[in-house]
Amino acid sequence: MKTRRKIFMAAVAASLMLGASACGGGDDADSGDGLGTVKVAVGIRQTFEFLPAEYGKELGVWRKRGLEVENVYVQGSGQVSQAMASGQAELGLTAGASGVDAILSGVPSKIVGLIGKDFKMMLVVVPKDSPITDINGLRGKTIGVSAAGSLTDYLAKNIALHQGWPESDIKRANIGGLNEQLAALESGATDAFVWSAEAGFALEEQGKGRVLFDFGEVVKDNVFEIIVAGDSAISDREDAMRAYLEGWYETVNHMKANRDETIAFMVKTFEVTEGVASKTYDHDMANLSLDGTIPELNLNGLATSVVEQGITDKKPAVETFWDDRFVPVAAAG
Repeated sequence: MKTRRKIFMAAVAASLMLGASACGGGDDADSGDGLGTVKVAVGIRQTFEFLPAEYGKELGVWRKRGLEVENVYVQGSGQVSQAMASGQAELGLTAGASGVDAILSGVPSKIVGLIGKDFKMMLVVVPKDSPITDINGLRGKTIGVSAAGSLTDYLAKNIALHQGWPESDIKRANIGGLNEQLAALESGATDAFVWSAEAGFALEEQGKGRVLFDFGEVVKDNVFEIIVAGDSAISDREDAMRAYLEGWYETVNHMKANRDETIAFMVKTFEVTEGVASKTYDHDMANLSLDGTIPELNLNGLATSVVEQGITDKKPAVETFWDDRFVPVAAAG
C-alpha cells in the first residue's frame, strides 16, 4: 500500500467518524415536499466541466423536478471525498481516479455518471517565446506539476510513456498552484507546466504563456471527470439522484445547443474574458457527456490508471466503483 494512500485513508476514516451521525437523512433529505435538497461537493469552482453545477440552477432544471440543489465548493478532489465521507454532501463532482481512490479507501459511494472521458481539458503550457514547438521538445525538460501523485503529475509522467521514453526523460517538479507555476515558468525553473484549459487560454491571452498541446491524444481510453453518489443516497433517495442526473445532462445538452448563451454565463460566473470563454467552450464542449454513460473500454482504463498512479497495487473490478443503474440518462426537459 502506498504511503500517500495511507494518509488519504486516515483522513477519510476521520471524516467517516465525524460524519457518522450526519449520514442517512435529516432536514435536507426527502421531506414529502418534492424531493427535498441534495448537497453537491464541487472540487473546483472555475472549470468548464463543472459549469453545469451553477448553470443548471440558473436554468431551473432541478427545481422543476422538485429538487433543490446546494453546491458545496471545496478545494480539490480530496476534499470532495472528505465532504462525502463526513455527510456534508451526497453527491460529488470530481476526477475519475480520485473518486475511485475514495471508494477503495472506504468512502461508501459509487460513480453514477460521466462528466468528461477525455483528458483534452488538460494542457501543457510553455513560455510564450519558448523554442519548444511540439511534444518531442519536452524530452529532458522540467515540467511543473501541482504535487507528487496528483493528476498533473500523472499526466506529465504519461508524456514519457506515450512517447516511448524512459520515465526519467521527463523531470517533474512539484510546484503547487497556478501562481507558483507561472512564477517558476517565468524564472526558468521549469520549461513547462500542466494545467486546465481555462488557465492555459487565459495565459495565452495575457501574453504570459503558450498552449503546447492537450492530453486528448496522450491519455486515451480513460475517465477524466465524474459524478459520484453516496451509497445511502443511491439506496434511500434514488428518485432524487435520478432527478439530479436528469437535470445535469439537460443542462449539458442546453449548453451544446446554446453556445453564445453558455459563453455569456461563463463570462459572468468565472469572471473571464469573452475570448477565453469562447476558446474554452470550443475546445471542451464536445468532451462533455450528454447522457452519463461510460464505455467499458474507458472503465477498464480507469481501473488500470489507479494502479499506474500509485493509488492501489491491484487493479480493482469495475463493479466496485461503478453503478450503471441511472445511465443512459434521459435528459429531455
